[in-house]
Amino acid sequence: MTDKNWQSWIWIKWKAGAPTNAWESWKGNPTIANAWSTLGEWDCVLIANLGDPDKLEEFVWKHLRTNQWVEATSTTFAKKWW
Repeated sequence: MTDKNWQSWIWIKWKAGAPTNAWESWKGNPTIANAWSTLGEWDCVLIANLGDPDKLEEFVWKHLRTNQWVEATSTTFAKKWW
């Protein structure tokens, strides 16, 4: 595998009453590699191409937390080994 970059995983909890299209504003954002709906504590997860914690923090607060329906976020980094 040639791509050994770290990727950011951003877990999102929606506010009550959030419409099903609440995340449409992020569609087409080149930083977001994948977007998934999830079950359980978090409502969705975004896989983003961000290389360091500072860029991740900036992205979350400028592009995600500004969405009126976002209640909470949790972030982590992941690195694919194979």
